[in-house]
Amino acid sequence: MPNEYESMARALMSSPQGVKIIQGLDKLSAAASSQNGRQLIAMLAGSGSDTLKKAAAAASTTDKDPARVLLSTLLSSKEGAALVAKVIEVIGI
Repeated sequence: MPNEYESMARALMSSPQGVKIIQGLDKLSAAASSQNGRQLIAMLAGSGSDTLKKAAAAASTTDKDPARVLLSTLLSSKEGAALVAKVIEVIGI
C-alpha cells in the first residue's frame, strides 16, 4: 500500500496541478521566512490563535455567509485587525 500512495503522490506532483502546488508552497515558504512572515507567525502563536479560534467559532455557527462573519469578527478586535493587516502585508495584496 505505501508504494501505491507514493506512486500516486509522485504522479500528482509531476502534473500541472502538482507544479502549481509546489510553486504555491515555495511562495508560502518564502513569505514565512521573511521578517514580516516571522512576525506573522509570532502573532499567530501568541494572541492571534485565540482571535482566530473565536472568529472561526463565530463563522461556524452562523446562518449568514461564514467568510463574512469570519472576517468581520477578526476585524472587530484590535488583535484580529493587526493579524489581518500582517497577513495582507506578508502576501502582498
